[in-house]
Amino acid sequence: MITITKERLLTIKQWRETYGPGSNVVLPAEEVEELARIALASLEAEPVSQTYNLPELIEGMEVSIDVSTCDADAGNRYFGTVTEVSELDTAKNGYILLVQDAKPNFDVNGNSPVIPDGWISCSERMPEDEQEVIVHNKLGYRYVSYFDEHSGLFFDMRGGNQMNCIEHILVTHWMPLQAAPQQ
Repeated sequence: MITITKERLLTIKQWRETYGPGSNVVLPAEEVEELARIALASLEAEPVSQTYNLPELIEGMEVSIDVSTCDADAGNRYFGTVTEVSELDTAKNGYILLVQDAKPNFDVNGNSPVIPDGWISCSERMPEDEQEVIVHNKLGYRYVSYFDEHSGLFFDMRGGNQMNCIEHILVTHWMPLQAAPQQ
């Protein structure tokens, strides 16, 4: 059996640029067979998922749940703590969450929550590298975090690794910490 390396794939890909579209390039039959085997295997592969440990990961977690029983009340959001996780037999990778003390987080007038003054939208600008800031996420939680300019991620600690990473897609706004009072 032949081994196809990344370098070999890049070479084959570059031939189109070198010889132009519509040109024929001959590959050894063994390479064509191996490329076909790899392509077929990827087409027949099942998606990889690690949902087997999902219950342990989310039990005790604060969650935000959108609840809708009909079109009229779509978008009603509740917050609470997950106390129990059960598998849903009728859906692949489906789970039922038992949420304790679920509290509504929506205005009866339909107005969306407003971010108060002083908050800076992440779409407008990001903090300085390693700046300690307060972040506001899509779930409505606020916490102190450090921004890493190189990765574009927020971390729980300065110089943190991926284990301390806060999903930057969840952070919507940030605010610099106020200076300590002078004595």
